[in-house]
Amino acid sequence: MKYSRIILLAAVIFAALYFSFYTENLTEKQKREEMSKYNPAQLVNSFMKDSLISLEQKALAISVFAEGLKNNTDDFEKKHGKTLGIGSPIFYIVKGECSEAQLIDNEEIHATADGINIKIPVKYIFGNNARDASGWYNIDNFKNTMDFNAVSAEMNKYITQQMQKFQMPEDGKLTFVGAVAVPAQTAEISSLVITPYILK
Repeated sequence: MKYSRIILLAAVIFAALYFSFYTENLTEKQKREEMSKYNPAQLVNSFMKDSLISLEQKALAISVFAEGLKNNTDDFEKKHGKTLGIGSPIFYIVKGECSEAQLIDNEEIHATADGINIKIPVKYIFGNNARDASGWYNIDNFKNTMDFNAVSAEMNKYITQQMQKFQMPEDGKLTFVGAVAVPAQTAEISSLVITPYILK
């Protein structure tokens, strides 16, 4: 009985000491400290100018995206999707080409790409799709949720400004790279709303 009490006491002391120290990956700590030096607008401008090509390179063609979800939803989500936690939609980066696209009321483009109906807003950009699909920003690297959401607002503002420069081709042919969000366990896709990163 005496020895069991000693062992239990030692275990309690060890646990108290173990959990009294917070350990953090050095790389993550440096990244968090680096990001905290810049305001949201500076962060967005830096990533959008320096890392946009990398998004295009890893974007999924619409046909690959639709087939991947249909054939093996779970594996496809784990391999290509991004989430913010339980209950979050799954975010992806997609790309494609379309013809006979139409600009409706100078606000959004309606088109078909690989048999999927798509809408691309070009005047009003809302939500967190662009931020969360990019994978550039981790909420743990920000002091609070307000700062994290400020990045999303700045990213939408940046994209909106870029879209104002876009001229719709007369023949209706265009290419795009953008962010989409779909509910978890979605296997069938018939339409998508795409937040544009690149539109040309």
